[in-house]
Amino acid sequence: MKYQAEILLLKNKFRLMKGTIRHGWQGIIGIVAVGSIFFYQFFFVIAKAGYGTAASSEGVFYALLFVVAINLYRVFINQSPVFRIEAASVLHTYNTSLFRKSLFRKQILSMFSSLLVSGIFAYILSGFIFNLSFLKMWFSFSLYNSNSTFLSWLFYHKKGKSRWIVLVIFSLCTVGLFLKSAPATVVLAIFLCAVWAYAQWYLRMDMPKYFERLQRNEAASVAFSQNDYARMVQIAEENRPAFVRGPMIYHLRLTKKTALWGKSMLELFRMQKQPIILLALLMLTGWLVSQTSLLSFLPLLDDPAISRVFAVFCTTTALCSFYQLLIKQAKTVSEKRRLGLSLPYSTKQIVTSYGLTAVSLNLLITIAISLVYSVFSMRLVLFFFSETIAYFVPCCSQLYETRFQRAANTLSNMLLLAGVGFLLAG
Repeated sequence: MKYQAEILLLKNKFRLMKGTIRHGWQGIIGIVAVGSIFFYQFFFVIAKAGYGTAASSEGVFYALLFVVAINLYRVFINQSPVFRIEAASVLHTYNTSLFRKSLFRKQILSMFSSLLVSGIFAYILSGFIFNLSFLKMWFSFSLYNSNSTFLSWLFYHKKGKSRWIVLVIFSLCTVGLFLKSAPATVVLAIFLCAVWAYAQWYLRMDMPKYFERLQRNEAASVAFSQNDYARMVQIAEENRPAFVRGPMIYHLRLTKKTALWGKSMLELFRMQKQPIILLALLMLTGWLVSQTSLLSFLPLLDDPAISRVFAVFCTTTALCSFYQLLIKQAKTVSEKRRLGLSLPYSTKQIVTSYGLTAVSLNLLITIAISLVYSVFSMRLVLFFFSETIAYFVPCCSQLYETRFQRAANTLSNMLLLAGVGFLLAG
């Protein structure tokens, strides 16, 4: 009877897993296949690791960047807690020692999984040889991943300024990972002990938030296991934020001349993360194709000319889609006149205010692309002007409701395509 609850919970997990595999086996096979190909290309083509041959310094650097990117997502972007217990178990055992024991067990299992995954990475990068280099990388990866796990746990339950401390510790751990020295490894171990001790004895958990997220995750798992798409859509709609978080427009000291610009900036910060992440991944794919050999196994992409064209297409598509999102925000303000709202701004003022935000973003995008593709010449100026014109042409056409909106969009796409192609031609 002592372990009956654990046995029943384990049976329920297997039942959900069986349903998930039965309804989503095609997607699982596709993810495994694509992941295996990327894994092989990264370690054995880019990093040039092999049996008895350690990975190149460039390959190790890219591996470190990959580890940092994954943990950056886990700590600051992922909305789910890293240590998950069944919602019913939390409800009935929160005020007992059983809850603390269950949570401690999850933490230990997480550290063991970190040791295993880090050991596989280090073993491959060291050339499938157990030596001093393997031990250094294994300890560094394991300590860094474990630190990130506990920092994610703290970031999930903390609020306000306390989260900045998590950011500082994560930055210091990242510096220690790249140093790859014995003192840096010792510092990572000290950070891990300190963070684990704080999480174990001093952290005050946000139980309402934690319990609500566990319920939501379990409901979504059950719906996906039963292939109930209607229930999944319902869960997504029910869990949309009921109110806006972050800075409000009355927090800013705005005048009549700067009110629209301030509103455009706030709308930019409140923009949904999913479209932005997808567009960033599209641009990253173009860079991977043209600047690395990660996707060289695909037909035709091993040709530098074709891979450059693919990079131009990905960058152009991402920028065009992003401009449409920005234009939609300006158009929403302009269309409020049709709803009877008397705005003290003309269409010209709306275009100017929202265009100022777009121009600032274009400047940042131009600098980022120049750094990523190592382009530093006067072509950046022409590219910046092509971006600006590519935004203002469809924006003015849609806000002034001209008859040439489709032609304006086509002209914008062609101009942006020419600008990106000219920038990446060298």
